[in-house]
Amino acid sequence: MAKISYIDNDLKYVRAFISRDYSGIADEIQRTKDEISYSFESGGKIYGYNITKNSLLSEVYQTDFLVVHFCFRDIETLHDPEQENCISRLLDHLVAEMDQKKAYYNLKLPANVVDLIRAYNHLDQPFIFCGGTVEQYIYNKAVPDSNKNGLHIFMADKAYVAAHHEELLEMTYRSFETYQGQYHLSYVTGDMAGDIYKKWIQGSLTPESTDKVIVAEYGDIPIGFVTIIEDDFSVEGILSAVSSEHRQYGAYKAMIAYIINYAHSIGKSFITGTQFDNFIVQGAWNSLGLKPFYSFYNIHIDKR
Repeated sequence: MAKISYIDNDLKYVRAFISRDYSGIADEIQRTKDEISYSFESGGKIYGYNITKNSLLSEVYQTDFLVVHFCFRDIETLHDPEQENCISRLLDHLVAEMDQKKAYYNLKLPANVVDLIRAYNHLDQPFIFCGGTVEQYIYNKAVPDSNKNGLHIFMADKAYVAAHHEELLEMTYRSFETYQGQYHLSYVTGDMAGDIYKKWIQGSLTPESTDKVIVAEYGDIPIGFVTIIEDDFSVEGILSAVSSEHRQYGAYKAMIAYIINYAHSIGKSFITGTQFDNFIVQGAWNSLGLKPFYSFYNIHIDKR
């Protein structure tokens, strides 16, 4: 069986996945287990979850919107009856806690932990299935740039973001008009999904909140961007948009190629994620050599 330790953190998880060494995550869970919302140990394994507040949605709806992040130390990814029983115990505690704390919950279920899915399927709970996310990576590899004539890709500074803030915002709003994410799929949040993503975009594209932005210009006009964050091992693509009027120039693929090569130049991997059915974006990634390393399901439970 494949034994892993799991924490809901892309930057930490990809490091373990690439090296096939999950001891760093295991040590962190052991070291911080008293800070986890709820956990217990059985047979040398730790089962737990953290509950955090989704500040953006809580602000939009003026009530608590919470996210459940699971964590496991030294568990098997394949089925083990004793392990499934332990995860069922974990979920029973979570349901009891949700029954007491009235809120709207988003559970992120890692798809590779089979016994979590099996145990969840035994719960007698109404829920809203809101699709899932796939994360992909590329490591220790440079790629050819994908710039076409007239296309200029560069890392913008805060002054550039401030000077072109309104242009970048408007471009992103139009780009997201046809986006269908988890909040569109929920009958609770569907009507305000546009406002939710608009607030996320506004918060992501301020000079104060954005450390690094890769921009594509055609002539002197910004036609696309990708925001990134990074740690000492990986660079992660977060928010991206391409002007709907300029998609024929291949700006998105060119920006991803630029970030891959930036990450490679400083000895880091590049990771990014999107919803399961966003095949056009995944096609661009795969053409550059990205591979999937992790996925999770989004389950919403309305306990308000």
